[in-house]
Amino acid sequence: FTLELLKEQGIKLCIATGRPIKSARLAMKLHGLDHLMSGYVCNNGIDTLNLTNLHHHSHHELKKKDALTILNHVKELNLNAMIYGSDHLYAFRMDDTVDRISNQNDLAPIITDLYELDFESTPKVLFIVDEVTSPLIHEFMREHPLPGYQWFISQSDLFEFVSEHAGKGKGVLNLAKEFGYESHQVLAYGDAENDHEMISMVGHGVAMGNGDDVLKNIAQEVCGTNDEDGVAY
Repeated sequence: FTLELLKEQGIKLCIATGRPIKSARLAMKLHGLDHLMSGYVCNNGIDTLNLTNLHHHSHHELKKKDALTILNHVKELNLNAMIYGSDHLYAFRMDDTVDRISNQNDLAPIITDLYELDFESTPKVLFIVDEVTSPLIHEFMREHPLPGYQWFISQSDLFEFVSEHAGKGKGVLNLAKEFGYESHQVLAYGDAENDHEMISMVGHGVAMGNGDDVLKNIAQEVCGTNDEDGVAY
């Protein structure tokens, strides 16, 4: 109801997510919300879709050499990794996360040696983590930063790398510019590590109550949690 009122007032409603566009739109349709959206910022800022004119732009995808650089950088951690193709999800090994992400994004999984994979570009490189390996890769990247890229947790079991020129914040402002808005006119909500940039770059950033402490410190305001319908608050 809140979103419908905002739409009626001419507010542009957009979703910023780590998912590909196809998956994000399907999720919104399942929740009965796609018709309220004016645009999508997907793959953590790499893809934008303006629904008012159906213009789709891809920004700063990783080239194959970038993906190989990232894979080699954390190779010693022996983590399972995934790379998106247009119709397939490529991974070193099959596991529950690969199965979930492939189904969620309607991508056929292919288990292969990612070092030998033939591709030109991909939005991001994803590593599968758990409660043990997530702190390990965070610590590893603090001690061994990789210039030219940014990295973050996007879901509890996904640690992602994208270009330093990508990110939700940049994607949101690119789409806002298409609508004729400047950064100070944008309000955004976020609850995860991959939202830090976005919340810091918009005019008014709001952290969900279930967000991490860093996000809450960046935000101008903290609202209720996802379970408490914090956005409506």
